[in-house]
Amino acid sequence: MTSLSSKLFFILLTPTNHSTADKIPLTKVGRRLYTVRHRESGVERSIVCQVDGVEGSKKVTIRSPVQIKNHFSIPLSVYEGDTLLGTASPGSEFNIPLTSYRSPLSLKPEDEDYEVCERIDFEEIIKNEGTLLKKICRSINAAKKPFIINVVPEKDNLASLSVYSEDGWDLPYIMHLWPPILLRNLLPYKIAYYIEGIEHRVYTLNEGQSAHICTAQLDKARLHLKLLDYLNHDWKSEYCIKPNQQDISFINFTCVTEIEKTDLDIAIHVTYNIGQTVVAFHSPYWMVNKTGRMLQYKADGIHRKHPPNYKKPILFSFQPKHFFNNNKVQLMVTDSELSDQFSIDTVGSHGAVKCKGLKMEYQVGVTIDLSSFNITRIVTFTPFYMIENKSKYHISVAEEGNDKWLSLDLEQCIPFWPEDASNALLVQVERNQGPPKKIHFNKQENCILLRLDDELGGVIAEVNLAEHSTVIRFSDYHDGAATFLLINHTKSDIVQYNQSSLGEIEDSLPPGKAVFYTWADPVGSRKLKWRCGKSHGEVTQKDVRIGLSIMVFSAAFFFVFLFVFNFFKGILCQPYFLHFLYEDMMTPINLGKKTIYLVSFFEGLQRIILFTEDPRVFKATYESEKAELAEQEIVLALQDVGISLVNNYTKQEVAYIGITSSDVVWETKPKKKARWKPMSIKHTEKLEKEFKEYTESSPSEDKVIELDTNIPVRFTPSGTNMKILQPHVIAIRRNYLPALKVEYSTSAHQSSFRIQIYRIQIQNQIHGAIFPFVFYPIKPPKSVTMDSAPKPFTDVSIVMRSAGHSQISRIKYFKVLIQEMDLRLDLGFVYALAELMTEAEVTEKTEVELFHKDIEAFQEEYKTASLVDSSQVSLYEYFHISPIKAIKQMYVLILGLEVLGNPFGLIREFSEGVEAFFYEPYQGAIQGPEEFVEGMALGLKALVGGAVGGLAGAASKITNAMAKGVAAMTMDEDYQQKRREAMNKQPAGLREGITRGGKGLVSVRNFPRFQTWFFKASSQKEGAAGFFKGVGKGLVGAVARPTGGIIDMASSTFQGIKRATESSDEVESLRPPRFFNEDGVIRPYRLRDGTGNQMLQVDTFLTLKIVLFKIWIMV
Repeated sequence: MTSLSSKLFFILLTPTNHSTADKIPLTKVGRRLYTVRHRESGVERSIVCQVDGVEGSKKVTIRSPVQIKNHFSIPLSVYEGDTLLGTASPGSEFNIPLTSYRSPLSLKPEDEDYEVCERIDFEEIIKNEGTLLKKICRSINAAKKPFIINVVPEKDNLASLSVYSEDGWDLPYIMHLWPPILLRNLLPYKIAYYIEGIEHRVYTLNEGQSAHICTAQLDKARLHLKLLDYLNHDWKSEYCIKPNQQDISFINFTCVTEIEKTDLDIAIHVTYNIGQTVVAFHSPYWMVNKTGRMLQYKADGIHRKHPPNYKKPILFSFQPKHFFNNNKVQLMVTDSELSDQFSIDTVGSHGAVKCKGLKMEYQVGVTIDLSSFNITRIVTFTPFYMIENKSKYHISVAEEGNDKWLSLDLEQCIPFWPEDASNALLVQVERNQGPPKKIHFNKQENCILLRLDDELGGVIAEVNLAEHSTVIRFSDYHDGAATFLLINHTKSDIVQYNQSSLGEIEDSLPPGKAVFYTWADPVGSRKLKWRCGKSHGEVTQKDVRIGLSIMVFSAAFFFVFLFVFNFFKGILCQPYFLHFLYEDMMTPINLGKKTIYLVSFFEGLQRIILFTEDPRVFKATYESEKAELAEQEIVLALQDVGISLVNNYTKQEVAYIGITSSDVVWETKPKKKARWKPMSIKHTEKLEKEFKEYTESSPSEDKVIELDTNIPVRFTPSGTNMKILQPHVIAIRRNYLPALKVEYSTSAHQSSFRIQIYRIQIQNQIHGAIFPFVFYPIKPPKSVTMDSAPKPFTDVSIVMRSAGHSQISRIKYFKVLIQEMDLRLDLGFVYALAELMTEAEVTEKTEVELFHKDIEAFQEEYKTASLVDSSQVSLYEYFHISPIKAIKQMYVLILGLEVLGNPFGLIREFSEGVEAFFYEPYQGAIQGPEEFVEGMALGLKALVGGAVGGLAGAASKITNAMAKGVAAMTMDEDYQQKRREAMNKQPAGLREGITRGGKGLVSVRNFPRFQTWFFKASSQKEGAAGFFKGVGKGLVGAVARPTGGIIDMASSTFQGIKRATESSDEVESLRPPRFFNEDGVIRPYRLRDGTGNQMLQVDTFLTLKIVLFKIWIMV
């Protein structure tokens, strides 16, 4: 029955032969418990109603309070006496019928050789909640051992409790059924095993697979193991599964051949869960050899050989007794000596190892990755030099001075081992009649086109250098790969050209012709000489240089002058000025009776050098490059933005990210079409003060005030049409800078994007956080900001252009400005974020798939990670990222320890104080005599504050660290939590610091009364054992609390002294944490609820009293 007339939708549920349950609201998501009564017997039973929100709909599940979850890989039958209630399928849930959930239950595997297990009473479930119940199914076959089922009952989570149950009789429970032992093979080899004392049946565990052992007890399971086909042999070992073993231990596998006996250490990772023991066989390191040479790994007492053609990994481990030390390994390649020691523990790192041989030095690249199951490191060894052929030609290469040529087929990648120090590589392409081309393989080369015969064209060579590899790649020609496109747009003049390192003229370009040019000698000079008549010059890919009579000219240079001259053109209002700009930027080449012009510009990726005698051609080029007015513009401005990170499972707001707008700013608009620009902070503060006084008097007429000497400003009652009257009439307005502003504009060939974030603050919303403010901008000193306009925290500006016929994006302007910020993290916040971002539980099928991906990675042939992005290429003309003021040196971490009193903070604050003493008066001297006096006052305060505050801060850190240790000795979490909250609130000044220190001392007198309460509370909570525990804690607290109070008094006093010497503003909270109702539904934020919830959480004992009060009302 559903009520649609009420605001609260509900259903009325009536089970067969039972009374009707209370109204079940459909608007509340979660699990709730309701009571019904059997009509004939009068027995009260409970039912669970679970309401889930699924894609905008409500899914309602009605079931009994007892649910079975089967973690076996086989189905289990559920019985009530001799009656079969149903079958619990593997990995699924089975709900006990309503009439049977309090009856004794039995379980049985579907194997006919087993009987039902011992009964499981409902009262037994209640009393053993969260503990292990071992149930045994005996076998009617003497050859089989009993089948063991580990039962772990746990209370089901309810959104709210509408039924009160003191003994737990009416509460819902989940019975987890676990096999006692789970074996996992985390080796890239198969393992065969059988269990001693049980039928001699051998099981094979494939790579990455798991197996349940259901017929062996924990302390009586001895496994006989065989590692199959490792290094073409089988290895044997034994392992006894026992309780209370170390998390990681080692067993020794042996291989006996006709020649020798070899040992191998394999690690075992044991996890003891309540219902199951997980035993995982793994190797700490997988050593993958992709070098094609014999490798040998050596450490203390360990020596392993890795054959060149063995594709599978070598299982490597340091000696068990040294496993947890800082271990390092040495490498030997073929006939080389041992390399220097290096670590293979740092996941994600890359590097190179050098091994000196008799005739050559071997360089090997090392890459360390983490396996999908996180307890094995995959160490891959590759040749440092690799050559890859991505072209359509067969290519042969040889080291200069070496007659040994290496052939590369299409799409082939081969290792390259240089034998001498020439660092030069000869390249020969099939069917090319000319001599081999030479390139350097020890220098970065992004794109060099190797000139071939006319019918072949050219091949692109790239040399990509990295820490662990150098990849030499050959590919086919693409547009823009040529060094230059030379165009002779003259009627009768011939242009001659040659590479500067070659003494002779290479070729000449007739009038009206064009040619692609690349370097004849790739390792020679990268300058192209040209000659036209009596004039000559040099050309590079970056600019154009001409003889003494010719000016330096480039595309970037042209854009700068274009901007400057257009700016002055607008001021001088001279219509002929632009024409003069054209004439001036044409690069003349005097040929006697006539003049030709040289132009250099980009068309996509191609650099073009144009010789022309027609000024109109140059003008057409200029038209395609000049700045354009926006044809379409989109502006999005948001006043405030808030992002709340909530863990809906724990009903906790983890973090709040607030992007906020500025305070009031005053802006000017010098011209009609100009943009509004904020005034300096000094002028803004003065105008705001005068304007508030003006508006508070309820004005009806305009008022003129003096902003500065001879700068009158007119206020109006409506706040509109306000102006600066002299020396020029300029419109002003009262406004604010938005929290987030996004601007996007487009034109025919240009688009621009800009995003500004004024202020961003991240708050830790977890109760009792060590650092309540995780991230926030630091306000610069007033002496720096007074004469400048307010700046956003982050400003990103990008101007892109696609010119001519090319779709290549040219980033004309890319700039990122970031102000100084503070970042503070504590482990509680990091763990809460990790829990928030944790993905769903990984299934066994997914684990196997990920494991096989690990294996596929080392089975691949040589593969080079492309260092050239395959996405659209972009050219940057201006790229700038502002430096972030951050200190990363190691001594900061060492000297910043609080227990040392933070001496680095002392040194830094003292130096900053001395710097401000000279810096701020200098700023004031620039402004005027009165400001100089004010600057002296600010500088003196900073000097004293830096010295005195630094000393007081260091003393405060020492006393605070001591008090923290004393508080831990009390073993009272409530007391430690209250102390953390109190100490996190920094005193506003000297008076408050001394006052709080006095309160800490006075609180020492109240400890006997508190300890008496603690004895009573402990005994009521845990009985007699709790009473004696409380006595012990109370006696320790009787000494620790007064001592901690005295030390906290000193710490608070020192903090007060430090705060009194500081002149910066304190960070303020944006809003209190979110409040959650009992149903856990995330609703729109209400400040009233958040404030009230924060007030109730200030005092732990007040919260305890409120909870007890709620329970009392329910009773």
